[in-house]
Amino acid sequence: MKPSSLPPIIRKHNEGGFYLSSSSELDDLYHFILGQAKRLVSAKSAAFYFRNERGNLSRLGLVGDKSSAGSIAKHVFKTRKSILIKKGSHIKDSDGPVAESYIACYVGDEIGDLALGVLVLEGIKHFQNFSEQDLDLINYFSANLNALFKDTVLSEREPQFFNSLTTSILLLIDNANIHNNNNRLQYFLEEIIRVAVLINTSVELEHVLVTVMESAKSVFRTEASSLLLLDEKKEFLNFHTVTGEKREEVAKIKVPVGQGIAGTVAVTKQPMIINDAQNDNRVFRDVDKASNFITRNILASPLIVGDEVIGVIEAINTIDRNNFSQDDIDTFLSFSSACAVAIQKTRLLENLNETNLELKQKLSTLESIFDLGQAVLESHDELGLMSKTLSILTKELSCEDAGMVIIEEKNKNRIQVYARQLGIVRESFFPMQESRLFLSLMESGHPRMAVVSSQLEESFLELEFYTLKKNFLILPIAPRGGNLRAALYVSGKQNAHSFNETDLRMLKTLSSPLAKAYENLRLNQEIITKKSIEKEIEITRKIQNNILPNSLLQSPLFDLGVMSVAAKEVSGDFYDFHSFGEDQFSFLVADVSGKSLPAAIFMAMSSSIIRTLSRTTDISPSELLFRANQLIYEDSQSGMFVTLFLVNYQRRTRTLKFASAGHNDQIWIRRDGSFELLKGKGAPLGVVPQTNYQGGEIQIEPGDILVFYTDGAIEEKNPDEEEYGLDRFIEFIIARRKDSSQNIVEAVYDDIRKFSRSEDQYDDFTVMILKFAEVTSFEISKVFPAHPDSIPQLRDFISEHLEGKITKPFAFDDILISLDEAATNIVMHSYKDTELIHPSFECRLELLGDNLKVVLIDEGKPFDRKKVPKPSVEANLKGERKGGFGVYLMETLMDKVSYDFNGKQNITYLEKTIV
Repeated sequence: MKPSSLPPIIRKHNEGGFYLSSSSELDDLYHFILGQAKRLVSAKSAAFYFRNERGNLSRLGLVGDKSSAGSIAKHVFKTRKSILIKKGSHIKDSDGPVAESYIACYVGDEIGDLALGVLVLEGIKHFQNFSEQDLDLINYFSANLNALFKDTVLSEREPQFFNSLTTSILLLIDNANIHNNNNRLQYFLEEIIRVAVLINTSVELEHVLVTVMESAKSVFRTEASSLLLLDEKKEFLNFHTVTGEKREEVAKIKVPVGQGIAGTVAVTKQPMIINDAQNDNRVFRDVDKASNFITRNILASPLIVGDEVIGVIEAINTIDRNNFSQDDIDTFLSFSSACAVAIQKTRLLENLNETNLELKQKLSTLESIFDLGQAVLESHDELGLMSKTLSILTKELSCEDAGMVIIEEKNKNRIQVYARQLGIVRESFFPMQESRLFLSLMESGHPRMAVVSSQLEESFLELEFYTLKKNFLILPIAPRGGNLRAALYVSGKQNAHSFNETDLRMLKTLSSPLAKAYENLRLNQEIITKKSIEKEIEITRKIQNNILPNSLLQSPLFDLGVMSVAAKEVSGDFYDFHSFGEDQFSFLVADVSGKSLPAAIFMAMSSSIIRTLSRTTDISPSELLFRANQLIYEDSQSGMFVTLFLVNYQRRTRTLKFASAGHNDQIWIRRDGSFELLKGKGAPLGVVPQTNYQGGEIQIEPGDILVFYTDGAIEEKNPDEEEYGLDRFIEFIIARRKDSSQNIVEAVYDDIRKFSRSEDQYDDFTVMILKFAEVTSFEISKVFPAHPDSIPQLRDFISEHLEGKITKPFAFDDILISLDEAATNIVMHSYKDTELIHPSFECRLELLGDNLKVVLIDEGKPFDRKKVPKPSVEANLKGERKGGFGVYLMETLMDKVSYDFNGKQNITYLEKTIV
């Protein structure tokens, strides 16, 4: 090449404007420029579209897609704006996608006539990573190239121009490289500053580390970067932060300490460069196998905090160069130091936050315990306690619902639940078979935390569906020394996370005072209830004591014995007896359905009705039960009823009438030891509004026994489940029929207790025994003439009927003396000075057991006891008055003497106990 033959590069067009000249020498120069531009950005090909003397663009150089490159050049030349075209994008909407990436830079002045052409670079390697930097570099190159071309127009020494232009272009290449290095250094400094600012301002470690590793990947122009951290035991390095296409596959791998490049750096604490990774045995091949990735070169640096290695960072596979250099190590150490500082800062902040959080939680726990203590002091019942404490739990654990599930102590087949939902605590009950999860946890004693998944819901029963929402924490409660079997639960955590160990510790802390408070309230309630029950029992006992007779009925006709023992605190049995004068008696035994105060009240009402009817009406037992049932049914709306056996005994006729209202058959034991069951028909009183009662009537003889009882006397069982039974009951009484009634009753009770071999009774025991006296009872009378000769006849009459029946000492003589005196008064004084032709008097003897009643009747002058003076021996001796001794003698010797006048007859009554 001869400089003297080189034409000017830029020529002025005749019609205005400028264009680039062309020659073989200049073409070589242009190709040299294109080669340097390709090298700067690692392009596959390059072309220079320059304006020729015809004003058109001529291409110099080779490109793969001439059509796309030409269109891009025309567009840039027209707009005078450099552009980037990404592979697969469209130049125009009407064009198809380009097959390669492009950088197109305008060469010329942005304003003015100097428009020289367009530099087009095709197939830019790593376009996706460095396109903006490459565009900046080629723009810088093109601008300086334009300035060199522009200077040729003004040059007057053309022979020296080519040499000076070539030298200038070489200087331009060096300057472009310097510019590129300066840009990289500036970018590195900017990244270091940005990372430092981020570390100082951000508290999110994950975000900081990702940003740092992305920055390292960009600064060192690599395909990937990664950060590995040592585990707690310092046995493995775990991939914590990974950039690049294979991050998901790589993040699952663990690198053993001492193996691979990262494992070696962690041990040596020194950075390493591996530029031939495929042939270096130290490289950990598991990463490439798992990610289907080829590692060509590695730059690794340790993360050191103080003197301790906490991890390693790596840059993998350079993009625009073949190898890492030693200069990269110093720069890379800046990034490792930044990562270490970020991790250390974050860990310190986390420790501080954890400490603050623990302090806050402890303070919150103390406040909650205090609030719980206040709730315990202020609560008077279980529901009030739960309303306050469950509110504290939901607030403390930031959840929607909370509750307590309790297995009832008295009813083992039922679960009691206090559930706080929508801010309201409700008490509910569930059958035991409606829970599976709660019961299994209470059985094992282990807590459980879980998210409510569709799979878990398949195992839920009604209780779990009612209580557990979204997620839950269940803590079984079983305090030592107590009977409480329960579980606390919280459900529906309000933040994005589920329940954790901290929540469990909090729940355990609050569960202990809550369980104790609940048990104390329950014990207090039991004490109150027990006192109420004891008061109720006391009232019931008083009612029953007022219902039952205060003392036994006494009569010479019979011997009565009664014993009634309640199986529990109060009895459902009652008995009664009553005398209507001296001739009629009633006896009954009854069994009321139900127990306690209601039964006692019903008993009082029933007995009151029966007593009132029997004492105010002269009706049969059957009729009495009919009327009593009508009245009792009106007051028996609670469904209570009473079974009853009633008898009525007439002394004069010795007849016994009976009727039964659904009661057991009662027993009639004859004097000879035979027996008969007294049966009646009719429903219990209070069951139906109207029903008829059929009873019976028997003739009682002296020595007969009636046994009244309730079913508790015969249905007692022994440990072999054998029943005492009616036959054994009857045989025992018959064998002891000679004993007194009370002794028999007490003996049969002792025998039943001995038979059962248990201190506890099966049912209430009530037995009443009525033994009719074996003394003769009769009534007889005789009329005697009112003559002195009748006095001996009267004595014979009395002796004939009473001799052998009077056993009481001196009683027989007292009776004879008294009747002799009474008959003498009638004969000598009552008929004196009367006009009756055949005066007479009647003597009636009535023997009732051990009581003798004598009645003397005459039709003489009325006798006035008040006119009879008190006897006076002194007055009689003086002759002042006579009489009075006979009346005085009768009233002294007899138990009872009375006088009556019915308007026609004098009636004298004398009574004496003869046994």
